[in-house]
Amino acid sequence: MTGLHGDAITIIRRTMGEPDVDGQPQENTTTRTVTGCSVQPVTHAGDVLFEQDIILGRWRVIGPQGIILSDLVDGDDTIEWDGHNYRLASAVQEYTPADGLGSHSELYMMEDHR
Repeated sequence: MTGLHGDAITIIRRTMGEPDVDGQPQENTTTRTVTGCSVQPVTHAGDVLFEQDIILGRWRVIGPQGIILSDLVDGDDTIEWDGHNYRLASAVQEYTPADGLGSHSELYMMEDHR
């Protein structure tokens, strides 16, 4: 990690492939690494359960200019960053100002315990 946009995330997509000899579909995995991201921690206080606050750790990912993350990330995908697996915690948002300067994608992710 170097500088504000020095992070890289890897998007792992699992799809069902051709069936094997027993007719069971085989899982295919494709990966796509996106460099030039900024990953920052965000604390979110969740619902109160039994008089205790539930704290959910989330991370904000700001993608590099010119990469449209909503075309790359699906709700079923796993996002790998810094040796840990995460999943989407929000929809991917695209920001495109009128002059085109500073356009980028943002998403929130949380640890994946599936």
